[in-house]
Amino acid sequence: MCNISKTNTGLKISITDIIKTSAAGREQPILFLPYFIENPNICPASTINDYMDVTSQLRPVNIDNLIISFKKPHKPASSQTLSRWIKQTLAESGVDVSVFSAHSTRHAATSAAAAHGVCIDTIRKTAGWTSSSQTFARFYNRPICVFGIKY
Repeated sequence: MCNISKTNTGLKISITDIIKTSAAGREQPILFLPYFIENPNICPASTINDYMDVTSQLRPVNIDNLIISFKKPHKPASSQTLSRWIKQTLAESGVDVSVFSAHSTRHAATSAAAAHGVCIDTIRKTAGWTSSSQTFARFYNRPICVFGIKY
């Protein structure tokens, strides 16, 4: 996983693929996940480190993807597989998957971050939107409903 580098304070993940906000002359984003030292059990950076360690012996040499299938032969997990895993996790968490999809996690995460006081610029940068982007305001900053309760 050549685009993931470990530092003393977290993980740096270079986004090398073309994404929605990619354009000529625009820098590709770098995602930084700091270690959540206060509670490593819920730390995304520690979880990714652990996952890379556990899967290192399963991962074929020519596979550079982070997430691999758990059935032999281990190969990169497809977008359909990832979507199915996310939807299954949502269902197991009590979310009505007839209403919410795997893509809903982006809506929920950005809206929840805003509801909890995270700076809009931080949300934009984390989501890969430019500082002038109106995407969050127009499409993502919405009330979140779970079991009919608005948060």
